[in-house]
Amino acid sequence: MIVNFAIMIICGIFQTVEFYVISVLVAATVLAFLGRGGHSGPVRQVLLGGVISLEDDLSGAGSGTPSVEFICGDDGNVILRRRGLRGLDASGAVSLAIDIKGFDVFIRERVTPGRDAAAGEVDTASFILDFMGPEHYFISYTSDLTETDSGHFISLTLHNRAGNHVWKNLI
Repeated sequence: MIVNFAIMIICGIFQTVEFYVISVLVAATVLAFLGRGGHSGPVRQVLLGGVISLEDDLSGAGSGTPSVEFICGDDGNVILRRRGLRGLDASGAVSLAIDIKGFDVFIRERVTPGRDAAAGEVDTASFILDFMGPEHYFISYTSDLTETDSGHFISLTLHNRAGNHVWKNLI
């Protein structure tokens, strides 16, 4: 008789509101724990110097239009070309400060104007990004304000696979 009474009390617990409230809270906690995103790890920074040149406008956007072009190679490297640079001569420099956090890539362009106008004008800077694997990357590109050009920005998704070619105007 005592055993039957204990079983009835234990079974009665499953019919109370408190039991269901506690069950929902435990289930929500388990789902939140399982649904957590993976840790993307620490932020890495890569500093790259560009090769500057004077090129014909191949983008079709018109001469001097600020734009960025990404070309994915067969070897996994990505060639980045910054077109439409203004007020830069061959004695100047263009570099990139790249912050990588997981698959988020933040690129900041740094332009150093030259001091020798006789060196010849340039309008393109090329970079090789050799740190990318065959994944989807979320890229933000920022060009700082300079004496001759206003700051620009773009944001895009790049799938690094052989033959992929992405071109965007800077705004």
